[in-house]
Amino acid sequence: MIRHLPTRVLIVFLCLFLLLIIGLLTPRDEIAGSIQETKIAMANRSKQKTVSEFNKERKEYSYVSFDNLYSNTDLYYGTKIYQVGHIKNFDSAHKYLLIALDGNDKSRTIKLKYNLSSFARGDVDLQENDPVKFYGRVMSTDSYVNEKGRDVSRPVVSADFIQTKNNNRSDNNGIV
Repeated sequence: MIRHLPTRVLIVFLCLFLLLIIGLLTPRDEIAGSIQETKIAMANRSKQKTVSEFNKERKEYSYVSFDNLYSNTDLYYGTKIYQVGHIKNFDSAHKYLLIALDGNDKSRTIKLKYNLSSFARGDVDLQENDPVKFYGRVMSTDSYVNEKGRDVSRPVVSADFIQTKNNNRSDNNGIV
């Protein structure tokens, strides 16, 4: 038994050294960050409302055409509006949707900033070209260069409530 003690100590030392190296090489924020993101996602999901829960609040929002919104974005700053369109693009990392308000006309696109609690309860499955109805506040304009190399601006709206085609169809209030 005494002869094998140095071998066992060496094996234990190598295992501890290996664990130390692995611990130093793995990012510590990745695990803590994913736990934090899960907590935030759970909190946001608990704040989601159904269409019927939002029904009373939706009366405070007014329809604004794209032309009025585009030409008078500063005038509508902070105004509660609603609009209907189709999802043209979405970026879940930066939490925004590009919504075409007039069919497939790319020149009539707005940027809709959202968070998980903005969606109708159980309605977070996003697909391009899905119809969407949103309620939100006008924030600003976003400038970008289009595919033809022109500087273009589009209105930015911060979403308060978003409905997509996957909503409960039994409630007729504001169904897309």
